[in-house]
Amino acid sequence: MDELLKLTNNKFNENKEEKIIGDYLIKHTIGKGTFGKVKIGLHIPTNENVAIKILEKNKITDTDDITRIEREMKICKSLNHLNVVKIFEVK
Repeated sequence: MDELLKLTNNKFNENKEEKIIGDYLIKHTIGKGTFGKVKIGLHIPTNENVAIKILEKNKITDTDDITRIEREMKICKSLNHLNVVKIFEVK
């Protein structure tokens, strides 16, 4: 939480990768894929670490891409296992 206070108290953040979007502190990139990046983050209200998948709209070029992304979201939402990512929200 001290890290969050330090970030929000500074008008200029030296670490350009960190930013706050909604209830999340977005940190560094932990992976890259076909349509975007996965970043480590912090859900501010619960102080829980999360993985945040950020899709780049310009890489989604046709309806097959949209179908694949929707399928991935549907499958992840339906699974409930300790070793599988749980989807909390989609924006």
